Amino acid sequence: MRIVRCYDNGLTVDRYTAVYLDREELRGRMGIVYDCRAMSSRPFHPQGFGQMSTCTLGPHLGKRIAFEELPFDCQRMVFRDRPPEVSLTIESV
Repeated sequence: MRIVRCYDNGLTVDRYTAVYLDREELRGRMGIVYDCRAMSSRPFHPQGFGQMSTCTLGPHLGKRIAFEELPFDCQRMVFRDRPPEVSLTIESV
């Protein structure tokens, strides 16, 4: 199962972030580090942005939003990040 929490910082090229809470990468001074996907509103566009990364949870990610508030292409990218045999669980806001 892949658990996803979504954020919108409203300002930068990597405006949207989908945090994958099902797998902790590391625990350290800054907290728990998770896999995440940072995206522009059109991550599949040649000038768009859609990059895997790691992050800690916090206000730097922006406002927490519902999965349905992500642009359609961002939702598509999140679904493509999971293997087909793994279900996707979206955390409600």
